[in-house]
Amino acid sequence: MSGKRMTLRFRDFTWRVNPTSLRVECGRSLKETALPFAGSWTEDLGPKKRRVTGEGYFTGVDCMDQWQRLERAFQQGGPGSLQLPGLEPFLAVMDSLKLLGEAGDGLVRYGFSFTEHWAGEAWRGQGRHKAAAGESLWDYAWRYGWDMEALRQANLHIRDIAALEPGEEVFAP
Repeated sequence: MSGKRMTLRFRDFTWRVNPTSLRVECGRSLKETALPFAGSWTEDLGPKKRRVTGEGYFTGVDCMDQWQRLERAFQQGGPGSLQLPGLEPFLAVMDSLKLLGEAGDGLVRYGFSFTEHWAGEAWRGQGRHKAAAGESLWDYAWRYGWDMEALRQANLHIRDIAALEPGEEVFAP
């Protein structure tokens, strides 16, 4: 990574200055089962979707233009690529955007929240997938209508395109 500090980005909107607060919340789904006369048993059902919240300020003579550009990204709906400083990009849905007021000339305060999106067939397979036993790259090409050569080029890390390992990552072209 270069010496330049990474800024927050969602879809085609890049923050000029990172928000003043940024919180990433990770969790796990747990199920507790009561055992008669023996206490309880906790089962780990896997990770929950990440939640990202933050607040910040747009500054300068074009602060309202910056707000409107972010609002347009929000209005598009559906998942988009979210890049947080220091983390790998992931698909997320912006589920909240708040104009918290103007603190003065050339200053707009805002807040937002994102929820991680698990890629699936309903969204044309964009993003990253975990292969199931018995799948091949050909299955992904057919399922999502992808060009096989583009799929192969996006997944050079895969040794055997005809027999993926369970859990092997497949990236959308």
